[in-house]
Amino acid sequence: MGEASLPSQVRAASMVAPSNPSTSAAPDQRVKSVLCIGVAVYDQIFALDEIPQRPTKIFASNFAATVGGPAANAAITVSRQGGQATLWARIGADMQGDRIVADLASNGVDVSCVRRVEGARSGTSAVAVSNDGERMLLVFADPTLDADPSWLPLDEVARFDAVLADVRWPAAARLVMAKARELGKPVVLDADLTSDKTALSELIPLATHVLFSEPALEQVAGSDGSIRDRLGFVYAKGAHAVVGVTLGEKGCAWLDRSGYHEEPGVQIVAIDTLAAGDVFHGAYALATARALPEAESVRFANLVAAVKCTQWGGGSTIPTTDEVETFAREYNSRPQDI
Repeated sequence: MGEASLPSQVRAASMVAPSNPSTSAAPDQRVKSVLCIGVAVYDQIFALDEIPQRPTKIFASNFAATVGGPAANAAITVSRQGGQATLWARIGADMQGDRIVADLASNGVDVSCVRRVEGARSGTSAVAVSNDGERMLLVFADPTLDADPSWLPLDEVARFDAVLADVRWPAAARLVMAKARELGKPVVLDADLTSDKTALSELIPLATHVLFSEPALEQVAGSDGSIRDRLGFVYAKGAHAVVGVTLGEKGCAWLDRSGYHEEPGVQIVAIDTLAAGDVFHGAYALATARALPEAESVRFANLVAAVKCTQWGGGSTIPTTDEVETFAREYNSRPQDI
């Protein structure tokens, strides 16, 4: 496969614009901003030798506690890759919520519109990950966590270069995505499965860039035909710039105005794939905000997600720009036979 290189535009775009307000920075040097809208949860991750097949007591070999959730992990990715990230979400006014906000803020994410809901509990999950990559998840989502998005400052959408939405808070995603489309902003949808059966059908038409998980694409377009056929089914139904699907270690496939494309995954020995999809979407949204060519956006997202998979700890090990650049240099200097 080809080199795992960091696009030159990405390296340039990670530079901070000059502090002198009278000096106009070149377009590719301005730090781009991404608004992430969706869910933030508190993840507790346990490393096990194997997933138990019956009720028992198991002692974990490793443990991590970190903020999680598609939009939250995407926001951290944007920040760690040199962008300005803002998260709009709602969480409980509880200890887990305190940790979620602190973790996001420590990673440079603007949390001024993360709403604390009195009397509600923050989303929490326990994730068991075995040595062979199998997972078992226990997830709690408080039904009393107010889903009303009317408090969101929609006028602020204009200041962002791109919007990324997950499907876990559809009422808010609908408002924000519609506003962004009205303003001509690129809108990336992390199109995954959700318990709300109407969310995908309502949100897909509002996105300029739709990135499916494989199960979500099957839910929307069926299982018959090739991936190209299924993407074409969605692409033909809406005014989308891009309709794609993430394929794990196989990379990504997408349709755009120029046709059908595939980008292979970066060859690695994966240690932990938890949050890899979230990281892909965050990196892709940042590349889209930077107006990179589509193939470079996908290649960049593939690379950042691959680096995340080389470290254990879910969202706590989302890589920085320096870590991605170091990985790319080392990757390109070794034989591609792993």
